[in-house]
Amino acid sequence: MFSIVIPVYNAKTSLERCVDSWLCQTRKDLEIILVDDGSSDGSKELCDELAKNHSGTCLRVIHQANSGVSAARNAGIRAAEGEFLLFTDSDDYVEPDYLEKMAALQENSDADLVLCGYHHLYDGADIVKVPGETHVSTMAEFQQEFLGLYKKSDLNMPWNKLYRKALAGVFDTSLSLGEDLLFNLEYLSKCRRVAVLGEPLCWYVQDMGKTTLSSEKRQNRMELAERICRETENFYEKTWGTPCKDGSIFLRYMNEVMDECEKLPDDRTLAYREKLEILHGYAKDPLVKNRGSEVRFTYPDYRILWIFLKRDMVRTVYGLCVVRSLLVKGLHEIRRSRR
Repeated sequence: MFSIVIPVYNAKTSLERCVDSWLCQTRKDLEIILVDDGSSDGSKELCDELAKNHSGTCLRVIHQANSGVSAARNAGIRAAEGEFLLFTDSDDYVEPDYLEKMAALQENSDADLVLCGYHHLYDGADIVKVPGETHVSTMAEFQQEFLGLYKKSDLNMPWNKLYRKALAGVFDTSLSLGEDLLFNLEYLSKCRRVAVLGEPLCWYVQDMGKTTLSSEKRQNRMELAERICRETENFYEKTWGTPCKDGSIFLRYMNEVMDECEKLPDDRTLAYREKLEILHGYAKDPLVKNRGSEVRFTYPDYRILWIFLKRDMVRTVYGLCVVRSLLVKGLHEIRRSRR
């Protein structure tokens, strides 16, 4: 049996679509576990209503005080009775044959982990992301594709994957960044085979709402990003007996730094002086100064920012970030006007 864990927090408008996509699966040997994480918008009552309306199915509800998505997933893992685990966020949904195809590939390959492609719905656009053609790899063979999946963020989430419950650990509830990646790395350390399904079978729904971070939270975020970089490099060396030499893992950390730089102009909670102080902090970071030359930046403008940042030219960095922010907003307006 397959256990589907769905953490729910204030998702009243999207929850029913998510649950329906699982109830309509072509393969029926599944249980659906809704974990209400202290919702206050009526999602709690909707969970109970769905369980009542579908009492003839394996749909269960767990209620808990608000503790975060990781704690909700962990509660679902503990309650799961299936041999395999799958996760879905409450605002996402899956294709009717998602479970059938994922399960078939697992059964035919005896893989410990199966991952597939997905549709990324963002700002009205449907961005299709596929991790590669369908294939199965031993862990020795998986070294060749690990960095490619890592670069494309295909290891950053749990919701397009099938896991053996017996191998699954728990999500770190102390983290606000990277907990999904670390969960996957720990899981991969126990795997013998990994299977890739080259079809987009999940729908990941992301809104454009941006959140701003306080200086303290931003500092915590960068400390977490550094930890993730370190633990991923350690995982790679421990798993394959050699350090990662092409800078791909460190690139994630540098992208986090540059991403935070580019968010500063839109942060209305900070004064200009405070924003420059944050940039000074990034400029003094030994990793930024000493290892930036190792990486091939994802975006050309990130390399330009790094060149000025490592020289502590923070006013120039901030000005470039302002220009980029205006350009991005302008492009979004053009796209909207053409619809």
